[in-house]
Amino acid sequence: MDRARYTAAKALIWQEQGGYSNLVLDAALKKQELTPQQAAFCSSLFYGTLERLLTLDARLAPFLKKPIEKLDPPVRAVLRSGLYQVLYMEVPPAAAVNESVKLMRHLGKTSASGMVNAVLRRACQGGPEPEYRDETHRLSVEYSVGRPIVELLQKAYPDRCEEILKASFARPQLSLRVNTLKTTPESLTRELAAEGAETRPGLVPGSLFAQVKGSVTQLETFRQGEFHVQGQASQYAVACLDPREGQRAADLCAAPGGKSITIAQLMHNTGRLFSCDLQANRLRLIRSGLERCGISNTVVYHGDASEFVEEFCGCDRVLCDVPCSGLGVLAQKPDIRYKGLEELEGLCAIQRAILKNAARYVKPGGKLVYSTCTLNPAENEEAVREFLEGNEEFSLLPPPFALPTGCSGPWGTTIFPDGEGVDGFFVAILQRRKST
Repeated sequence: MDRARYTAAKALIWQEQGGYSNLVLDAALKKQELTPQQAAFCSSLFYGTLERLLTLDARLAPFLKKPIEKLDPPVRAVLRSGLYQVLYMEVPPAAAVNESVKLMRHLGKTSASGMVNAVLRRACQGGPEPEYRDETHRLSVEYSVGRPIVELLQKAYPDRCEEILKASFARPQLSLRVNTLKTTPESLTRELAAEGAETRPGLVPGSLFAQVKGSVTQLETFRQGEFHVQGQASQYAVACLDPREGQRAADLCAAPGGKSITIAQLMHNTGRLFSCDLQANRLRLIRSGLERCGISNTVVYHGDASEFVEEFCGCDRVLCDVPCSGLGVLAQKPDIRYKGLEELEGLCAIQRAILKNAARYVKPGGKLVYSTCTLNPAENEEAVREFLEGNEEFSLLPPPFALPTGCSGPWGTTIFPDGEGVDGFFVAILQRRKST
């Protein structure tokens, strides 16, 4: 039995039951003893199959006697992952088909082996082009994104929709934040080169793009806290916050802690930073990151960002990077691709409650940054517009600098994914008027 393929298939089966894809895969990998090469193949097969689900289903459909959703989960998993290997992993068709047939037996579905063999052999040879009902259907199938999300992006960004979807297949470059409390970008670049990593300057000051062999956490520079992993757009949000030495600041939705670490560094580890998150089990991630990077000015809180905390009042800077639909990070989170938008109304209500509460902590003259990793105007511009219309003491500030794919408007800045190293994001800088 090919243990890597078996583990990927089991993870795909479990994924259908719900849960975050990374946690599902981690659980599957823990049940098997795989070599690093096998684990890498398994991960690529699992995430890739999940990412291309709708495209794979459309390629399989002409050769199935009934819709794929009517098949048993193990059969679905093997058909999808088998075809994915041929279309996207350059595995020879004969090898992919033969391994898939063997896999059916190990998954207890020997009776389906013949069908899997026949369907995959025919699908690997190509087939009729899908018949698209409309443009939305074409985009949904070609880019393997659920119709509700495609419709939202078509409406919000008619000229950019396909470009956004295309970027969702990119493999974003690893983005690092230099720990300026311990080193400089130039010095870290030299040290990383000595560890076999290639780097180039990032788009945000104090950041690097890197290519690392193996796990970044195994690098000695990482262990010594000379950098942490943080996306360019997330770093941009902190740059817009502009925290300074000796100030009081709050990061209200802080986990896993990257934003708090960067804020503390820009404060030169002085003043006081409140790092807060609702998920108690994620607080240890924040604490471990702060400790590794040598940060001591931060107090970690467990709490709901929409609920008032007296101690947070009088902050010079407040960041609320709120929970969102995640439509800007489809390339990193393939399970988001197929989500419906039924929960959007409730999510928008939570975001507005957090923003309203965050404003209470900002001292006169202080700054509040509202940010998301989505491209949904209802969660972005509309939230800021409603806030400003009800809070005359706040006004919108322009960002300190622009990213190449950034687009500023009357209610904030939208950053479109570039397919290289920048996620889709939204940032609004809100300043409270000074007391007269």
